Amino acid sequence: MTSLVYVYAVLVEPWAGELTGINGQPVRWITHAGLAAAVSDVPAEEFGEEPLNENVRSMTWLEPRAVEHQNVNYRLHDAVEAMIPLAFGTVFRNDDRVRQVLRERSGTLTERLEVVRGCGEWVLALELLREPGPELVAQASAAVRALHAQIESSAPGRAHLLRRRLVELEREEARRLRVQAAEETLASLREVAVDVYREPLPVDTVAQPLLRASILVRRQDEAQFMSRVERLRARWPEPTYRLLVTGPWAPYRFGGIDADDKADG
Repeated sequence: MTSLVYVYAVLVEPWAGELTGINGQPVRWITHAGLAAAVSDVPAEEFGEEPLNENVRSMTWLEPRAVEHQNVNYRLHDAVEAMIPLAFGTVFRNDDRVRQVLRERSGTLTERLEVVRGCGEWVLALELLREPGPELVAQASAAVRALHAQIESSAPGRAHLLRRRLVELEREEARRLRVQAAEETLASLREVAVDVYREPLPVDTVAQPLLRASILVRRQDEAQFMSRVERLRARWPEPTYRLLVTGPWAPYRFGGIDADDKADG
C-alpha cells in the first residue's frame, strides 16, 4: 500500500511525548532548518488528491479522522509554548517534500511561531436574536428621545407627522445599533489581543450574525480577555443580543502553510 505523509503541525523542535494520529498511526517527526513537523503515514488510497476530495464529502469518513487530527493538535498546543496547527488534509508525497517546505518556508514559519508563542485562539460570535425594541433604541439614541419630546409638546396634527418620522428614525437607529455593537465589541477585544481576524459573516443562520472573529490572546491575558467578554455581554445583553466565545484553541487562523505550499499527494 502506498503511503503519503500527513502533517498536523509545525513546532520549533519535536515534543518528547507520544501521540497517536489518524487511523491509529503513531505521530513521528521530520526536522529541518530549525523546525519540526509532526506527521504520520496515511494511505494514498484515502488521502491522495482525488480520493481525499471525495472522502471529505462523507461525514462517516471525515468525522473520526478530523477528531484524530484535532486531538493531536490539542495535545501539542497544551504541551508546548509555540506551534502552528495545519488544516485537516495537509498531505505531502514524502518526507523529502516536507523537508523542502520547511526549508523554503523557514523564515515565514519561524515568524509565525513567534507570533503565536504563548497564545491561544478564541472564536467569537455576536448575534442579533431580535430587533432592539423602542425602549432600548430610545435609551441608546438622543435623537429618538428628542423626537419623543417634540411629539409630546406638539399639536395633534404635527404630532401625527412626527410619529411617522419616529418610526423611520427608530428603524435607522436600530440599524446603527447593530453596527455599533459589532464595532465596539471588536475594538474592546482588540485592546487585549495579540491579533484579530474578522471572519466573513454566515448567511444561513437563524439568528442574524453581527460579528465573527478569531482572536489571538496570550495565555497570561486570558482572564482579562474573559473579563472584557463579560462586560460586553452586559453592554449588549440577551435576549436582544447573544455573545458566544469558545476557546482557547490551537491558533489555526494565525499559523498554517499557504495552499500553494502543499503537495498534491
